[in-house]
Amino acid sequence: MSEHDLSEQPSRAQELYRDQIVLDLEAVLSIPQGRRVLLRLLERCGVYRSAFTGETEATALRLGEQNIGLWLIAQIEEVDPTEYPRLLLEAAQKRDKETVNVLDVDE
Repeated sequence: MSEHDLSEQPSRAQELYRDQIVLDLEAVLSIPQGRRVLLRLLERCGVYRSAFTGETEATALRLGEQNIGLWLIAQIEEVDPTEYPRLLLEAAQKRDKETVNVLDVDE
């Protein structure tokens, strides 16, 4: 085994740190408040909107926001690959319910 191979192996401290990150994210995903916070963060990151604005600084800002959103999605998927699609489905169902409630209001 080369020296390079040894340096790529995570240390025990790195493994414990990674395990704690997973536990923390699992805790956040296990409560409705945590799921709502994650959805708001992901919405703010604008992962699915165009980053191009026509202005260099604004485009760079949007690209940075999207990068954070993509990182967060990757973190969620590492915990459970089905969680992010479930979050999207919950958000869509909430929007549909809110739309129905608005349409049902008597005038």
